[in-house]
Amino acid sequence: MPSITEKLARTYTVRWLRLARSQPSGWNDRVRCFEALSVILTAHRASRSIGCWGQPHVSPARLLSEVARGARFSTEAVYQRWRAEQSDHGIKRWAGPDPVVKPREAFIAEARIVSFWPYRQGALVVADEFDMSLTEVAASYLRALAAWASDNPVLAACVPAGPPPSVAEDMMLLTQHGLRHRPGSRPDLVSGARRLETLACVMVAAVLDDASITPLGAFNVIREETLLLLSDPPDPAAVRVSSAVSELADLLLHSREGVQVLRAGQARQLAAELAGLSEVLARAVGKRGDEHDEQPGAKEDP
Repeated sequence: MPSITEKLARTYTVRWLRLARSQPSGWNDRVRCFEALSVILTAHRASRSIGCWGQPHVSPARLLSEVARGARFSTEAVYQRWRAEQSDHGIKRWAGPDPVVKPREAFIAEARIVSFWPYRQGALVVADEFDMSLTEVAASYLRALAAWASDNPVLAACVPAGPPPSVAEDMMLLTQHGLRHRPGSRPDLVSGARRLETLACVMVAAVLDDASITPLGAFNVIREETLLLLSDPPDPAAVRVSSAVSELADLLLHSREGVQVLRAGQARQLAAELAGLSEVLARAVGKRGDEHDEQPGAKEDP
């Protein structure tokens, strides 16, 4: 079965970009529009001040008309390029034919995707090189997203503010990979993916609220819940043992003076059992490590 990075290399957005870039004339015209947008948004970048500084949401008036002016296209040519059901040199807009998505929104969506792509690709290359686990891939991806928002705060803040829309499909794949061993129904996948997408939005918002925050600092805002969503759930038996050990330790450490929690014989027996369990766990850890040494990709196999 393919690893998570292999799956992320075959998304709808990957295919769309590959097809779009295979049409040099149409793609170059799109890039001119994205470059014109960058110039327009530069004027809306918040000024750095002492202490924390943030980037408010921006909504430039007559945006596509201004883009057309900057790219030296007619306004109609720009609108038509991002209208529903339109095709420009064989390139259809990423947002698809849904007429609810207006040309302005479809244009901003593509601009975000294209600007984020080098960050995404860089994170996945590193993930492959170091044979990362799912949670490590997710952390690398989200730190790259935070770096993108930090480098492109005005684009991230352009209404509708947030991460590139392609992040949603990536979060779905990460969640799906994380749930591969878990019992449950499709709603578990959908709700988990939506929550992970929401966390990505929260992280980008943290960058916009304080543009001096580092990518790692922004990821740390959502780290705990993200890893909880993607980590394999513990075996119920392990949960019960861990809970019982924690409860007993708490009783022993915090019992009232004169209250005997365990008799001496019970304590010796329990200590022997725990010592035996410790040896079994040590062997299990060693065996698991040997398996990974023999099979470099084992931690990502479903």
